[in-house]
Amino acid sequence: MKKRLDWVDAAKGIGILLVVMAHVPIPDSLKQFIYSFHMPLFFLLSGMMFRSSSSPALSFIQKKAKSLLLPYLYFSIITYVFWFSVTRFFAFKGQTDIDPFVPFTGIFISNADEARLTHNPAIWFLTTLFLVEILFFFMHRLSKGKPAAVILLTVLCGGAGYASTLLLDQSLPWNANVALTAVVFYSIGFLAKQWFVELKTDPTLLLCTGLLVLTAYMQSFNSRIDMRVNDYGDLFIFYTCALLGSAAVIYLSFKLKTSPILTYLGRNSIVILVLQFAGIDIMKAFVFYGLGINIADTAQLSWTLFYTIGTLLLMVPCISFLSKYPVLLGKPANAAQRYEQKTSAG
Repeated sequence: MKKRLDWVDAAKGIGILLVVMAHVPIPDSLKQFIYSFHMPLFFLLSGMMFRSSSSPALSFIQKKAKSLLLPYLYFSIITYVFWFSVTRFFAFKGQTDIDPFVPFTGIFISNADEARLTHNPAIWFLTTLFLVEILFFFMHRLSKGKPAAVILLTVLCGGAGYASTLLLDQSLPWNANVALTAVVFYSIGFLAKQWFVELKTDPTLLLCTGLLVLTAYMQSFNSRIDMRVNDYGDLFIFYTCALLGSAAVIYLSFKLKTSPILTYLGRNSIVILVLQFAGIDIMKAFVFYGLGINIADTAQLSWTLFYTIGTLLLMVPCISFLSKYPVLLGKPANAAQRYEQKTSAG
């Protein structure tokens, strides 16, 4: 796994595309379908990238803090300032009555309770992933990497995560309760990565389609799940749909791994994740103020595609700008030079 896998980038590209689609005006049935697996997919893909290390725990924690918590802090502040000074005044958002101090506290607490993440609803993923990475590091260290022991610890975490949905009325700081469920998918990704790497033939499009249809069918019997608030509905349906949908995307990524658009989106998924809501608000402002159309009337597939494409296009200059300042993304300073060399080589 030392070599970068194009299909992982493509899978992240598909995933972040679905994330943006789910956050713009969209038909409820399609939103429910996407929510059934899009965040489990990212935790699963993150687990595939885990590498065992003999380094001290403190070194691992510091490394993950730099790559996840620093971008979280930087972009929490940036998007809070943008929300405070610009987007909260948009009439279609109806957020002028929100006390600005509440989302300010959300920068540090990082959960969605009491509108704390109003300024950037998607950024919770970074702090939760940080906790998941640390939790799995100790799980892997305790189990010595033995699959049976990893599975046992994963089941225990999943059970604790389910218990938290019954016992807790509010989210813990940094969504620590959500991390107990998210680490299940991270563990599955870690355990399954070699199987995916060693696949001799790409799955057929018919299989990918069948998995997606089955995911949509099963999710129709469940309420809309939302990992951000630790809401999963029927637990069996949740896990089944999450795994079926994730497998479909991964299998599909084998077919689309040469797509320059998807791999570009995947490699820059963190930028899109943290800035998408600013882009979405700009697109909505264009529709509401520029075209004079009520946002509530645009929850149709054609408009969903319009918002999604427009938002992703707005992300392109942001990605280009941030490539020159990789420290904001938790990357070393020489990452900018490598990026320029890569893009100039075509």
